[in-house]
Amino acid sequence: MGASTRQNPVNMTTASAASTSKPYTSDNPCSISAEKVGQIRPKVPLLNILHEAGASGETFTLKEVMYYLGQYIMLKQLYDQQQQHIVHCGNDALGKVFGVQSFSVKDPSQLYEMLSRNLIAASFQGPCCRCASSFSQHVFGCRLQ
Repeated sequence: MGASTRQNPVNMTTASAASTSKPYTSDNPCSISAEKVGQIRPKVPLLNILHEAGASGETFTLKEVMYYLGQYIMLKQLYDQQQQHIVHCGNDALGKVFGVQSFSVKDPSQLYEMLSRNLIAASFQGPCCRCASSFSQHVFGCRLQ
């Protein structure tokens, strides 16, 4: 079966949709969606994984990172054959990057936590001046204390 006819066993779109679920509101002036942050720069180990999956360049949108991550998981056949939402990556570079043996794409919070440790906002410099939030808090929603 050729790559063009292969079904996508790992649905990364469910997890990527969660990144935009916290839009800017007057109640949360520091909440910035992934689209507002714009381009993100994967750290070198994750960038190498994305390149292996067909990505080019050094900056991406979060949606692109999720797409190439899914491509990598399929390319390496890291998904469980019976429960295809489970990714077994302990014996792969992805496991080293994420620091886990396996994870489920049905748990977007875990996936985003692992990703956030490996991403740098290309268009965002330093912490927010009002709440000193980290990059991951800006992408995935920060809250003023």
